[in-house]
Amino acid sequence: MVRWIGILFATCLVIAASAQSVVGDRHLYPERLHTDIEMLRNALHEAHPDPYRYHTRSELDALIDAVRDSITVPMDIVEFQRKVSTVLKAVGDSHCYAEWPPEFAARLRSVAWLLPLQIRILPDGVYIEEELKGFRSIPLGSRLEKINGRPIDEIVSTLAATVVTDGANQTYAFRVVEREFPQLYHLYIEQPGSFLVSYRTPEKEYGNQVIFAMTGAEIQQTRKPNGASLLPWGSTWDPERSVVWITMRTLDVDSLGRAGQRPDRFLQGVLAEAKRNKARTMVIDLRGADGGELAMAELVFASIAKTPFRLLNDMIVRSVSPPETRPAYQVPSDFYASANARFLVGGQGVYRVPVSDDRLAEHLPMDRAFQGKVYILCDGRTRDAAAYVVMVARRQRRARIVGEETGTNAFGSTGGAEWIVTGTGSGMRFHIPLLKYVPAGRGEGPMDRGEQPNHPAYQVPDGLARGYDSIRASLLELISELE
Repeated sequence: MVRWIGILFATCLVIAASAQSVVGDRHLYPERLHTDIEMLRNALHEAHPDPYRYHTRSELDALIDAVRDSITVPMDIVEFQRKVSTVLKAVGDSHCYAEWPPEFAARLRSVAWLLPLQIRILPDGVYIEEELKGFRSIPLGSRLEKINGRPIDEIVSTLAATVVTDGANQTYAFRVVEREFPQLYHLYIEQPGSFLVSYRTPEKEYGNQVIFAMTGAEIQQTRKPNGASLLPWGSTWDPERSVVWITMRTLDVDSLGRAGQRPDRFLQGVLAEAKRNKARTMVIDLRGADGGELAMAELVFASIAKTPFRLLNDMIVRSVSPPETRPAYQVPSDFYASANARFLVGGQGVYRVPVSDDRLAEHLPMDRAFQGKVYILCDGRTRDAAAYVVMVARRQRRARIVGEETGTNAFGSTGGAEWIVTGTGSGMRFHIPLLKYVPAGRGEGPMDRGEQPNHPAYQVPDGLARGYDSIRASLLELISELE
């Protein structure tokens, strides 16, 4: 017994030596933070393409004044980030955000004490999807009740409030909390060396388990791999249901290039296979997919389009000339080199691309485009180019949309080139996008939300416990019943 106590004590010493809280001391002084707030204000007014969507300029300025004036004592970096978040959430643009200083972000990834749990937020509760420490001490699919005495609903609400979303979109906030739960918990809840996790198993039994904190580096070393790495795009053929299922984990051109995948060739190959097998139904799974190039959305939708289609109705900017050179400002010189030639004065301080611009043109269906039934799966992390596939498919009534609202606003979003303004007082990096995209057609949901699905669908706890995709299983069952 004495020997085991000694081993446990030594283990705790090793953890204490290698891990720590990265929140830090309150060493950021008000005067310097006021300067950062003013830098953010100026960048929003000067460059953001749609800063007054949810608040007038005077309302936004009044809010910024209030945030600046509330900073009266030294702060740590997390406290300051929460102040900045108040401004960014008022702008309501997920592409306009504050990035941690590089050194702080590196410490968070490598040496911070983290709760090694991966969670899934479902309509009826929060569930454990995976433990990140290499072995299981809690049954997967268990419903989380409390962590160190804190109700999990309060924890999730606190963390979701820190995520900058498009308007009032909550699905994106929940998916970000799922993806970054250990780090967000450390930043905004507490930084202990151990956690008492209260849960209810799939068999409805209540339990408590102490889980020791781990660093991100330790999690990477001890976590068991989930199998061979998958390519970003893949397809499977279900002969029983005559369904071709396409999984697109990203629409990012660079990611596909690094994986050696050519999107046009992939789609041509899938279409040829679908024709050869006489497929009746196609499912395009865009859950978790994003990508900044909207041309990718045009390419994907062209593979299922039946008639000519338009992706965008408008593109808007407010900054067509480079700002004066400032050490803390990183601006896209390539964008400004041609901005004056590509955008026309549109009134009220904005500039628009001409109607003859190729990006506003109609696009034709791909040769041998699929003509059967189409379903598209999406969730709160389906954003940017992937979200535009969802928008055009739903608005042209070409596909039935299954899952959650998209993470990108259905009535206009930002992207493309951006300013990066580094706060001289805090080191925070403020990202200010320069382009606003207005999608063709019209969404049917609220103006401050993402594109809405025809059929809401969520993973079920039993699927988490058994390790299968319940949404996929339910959709395939539905397709079978409709045939």
